[in-house]
Amino acid sequence: MLLTLVISTGCATNPDVGTLTSDQRAGVASMEVVRGATTRSHTILGAVKGISCHRNAYQRQQLTEAEAIEGVKLRAASLDADAVVNVVCQDNSGMDWVNNCWSSIVCVGDAVRYKDRR
Repeated sequence: MLLTLVISTGCATNPDVGTLTSDQRAGVASMEVVRGATTRSHTILGAVKGISCHRNAYQRQQLTEAEAIEGVKLRAASLDADAVVNVVCQDNSGMDWVNNCWSSIVCVGDAVRYKDRR
């Protein structure tokens, strides 16, 4: 049953940059990441998640919050967002069964489009 759970959940990964348009890639480079709320008027496009995952128990892999934040930005860019707000990250030092990782850092936030787009 455990094997079925791991197979059915698959591996959580960050999006492939090759799937983004040129405009979306440019958006990733300038994407604003806000740890709290923003005072700018905006529309929430949806929740986005990024991950830094250690999948191989026999190799040392450095988990970084920066990698998880990059995943958040990539997902937000695919929604044509201007920013990600209310970003929080969690360090999962034990086995992360949900994401099929020995350990992980997961970040989530809200992708938003500003009403006064610059």
